[in-house]
Amino acid sequence: MFEKFTEKAVDIVKAAQIRAIKLNHEKIYPEHLILALLSDTNSIIVKTLTIYKIDIESLKKEIESYLNKKAVVNPVEFVVFSDSTKEIFQRTLEIAKILGNSYVKPEHIFLAIWDYPQLELMSVLKEKGINIEKIKEMFYNILSNNKTKKVKHPEIIEKRRRNDKADGIISIIESSDSSKIFDRAIAKLSASNYEILGTEQIMQSILEDTESELTKTLREFGITAESFSSKLKEVSTRQAEFGDRQIIFTPNALKTLMIALDIVKEEGNASILPEHIVLGLLKSKKGIAYNILKELNVNDYLLEERILQPIEKEVNETLYIMRLAKQEARRIGNSVVGSELILLGIVLESNSIAAEVLRDLGVIVKDARDVIEELIGVNDDYASTEITFSQRAKLILEDAWNIAKAQNKTKTTADDLLLAICNQPDSVAMKALSRLGVDVLEIRQGIKNRLENYAI
Repeated sequence: MFEKFTEKAVDIVKAAQIRAIKLNHEKIYPEHLILALLSDTNSIIVKTLTIYKIDIESLKKEIESYLNKKAVVNPVEFVVFSDSTKEIFQRTLEIAKILGNSYVKPEHIFLAIWDYPQLELMSVLKEKGINIEKIKEMFYNILSNNKTKKVKHPEIIEKRRRNDKADGIISIIESSDSSKIFDRAIAKLSASNYEILGTEQIMQSILEDTESELTKTLREFGITAESFSSKLKEVSTRQAEFGDRQIIFTPNALKTLMIALDIVKEEGNASILPEHIVLGLLKSKKGIAYNILKELNVNDYLLEERILQPIEKEVNETLYIMRLAKQEARRIGNSVVGSELILLGIVLESNSIAAEVLRDLGVIVKDARDVIEELIGVNDDYASTEITFSQRAKLILEDAWNIAKAQNKTKTTADDLLLAICNQPDSVAMKALSRLGVDVLEIRQGIKNRLENYAI
């Protein structure tokens, strides 16, 4: 049930639980929820009730007085939800759905409580002159008029810079870990009378390396060179490989490789593995090779998890920072990771050279969060869709990757990411750093000094 609650709504439930224990109650009652909701003086609930001349402190005293009757003698360490509270939680889900909200907010909980006819406290409140129906109508109107307006990420509306696909593909083909795959794949073209490389040749070539860990994993899922080739013989047309035009790679092969390259950069690897190409194929969900995998009844999710396990065995800085950035995106109800959330991820990671430099310059998590939320806004709903990267964030990942490769590093690190952010003066991240009083030159010098100290 609580997977549909926003972080703020979950916090209300936790606060109610704490109150129940402190008041020595064996169960969490709706009144505990009301007290928790009324304790946030900056909430819409408290502000609205105040506007309507409702004395919050007097209301809280009435509720506490009512709850005192439910206290037990022995100390309470563990509490459960009362039946009435469970019904109210169920009602919050119904109210959110009726009002067109994807997730339950504190306001939904509040409204569900006032909408619960069996609540004994209501008669007490009516005696005090509190108009229950008026409160219900008021909050229904508030929630109806305030359907979540998604705050658009400022970097998502930037003009999309044309990716230099050629450079990206050359990087994959020339990678020491993938070059043999493409040598074999290209050799298959003459045998198949094709001039354009498709996903099927790439997949066949990967499967021919029978001793690799990737091939062993694929074999467990029923994907072998024999089974794949058998299905490939049944394919009479390459239509699934093409869009509107023909290029050196079929459009779907190109898409697969570009996705693979994005995965590599996001994970902070400087080396492109055949595993990344298969992951790109699974994410593209198009083309002859992917169609054959589906005919072999391959579960995309399970295979993806198995392939990722050895790659992510040693969690590097960049991958951890990207996870933190995505986590922050969900927290503020945003489905886009921009440059500023990569910056926040670096601050949250806390152990890297980049994090140490920022800390020395006075950048702390709370201040960074406050400035970033002010710059990009906060959505009420917990982001439920897949998290994507803004074009600016992708440029930062690409630049960090190039910085790492230029230094012959096997993985990108947090300092590569921070230097890449410094190369994007118009990014939201740089605006945030400027507001925090941090200069690019200070960052670059700080990273240089620390790297020199570590080298000694």
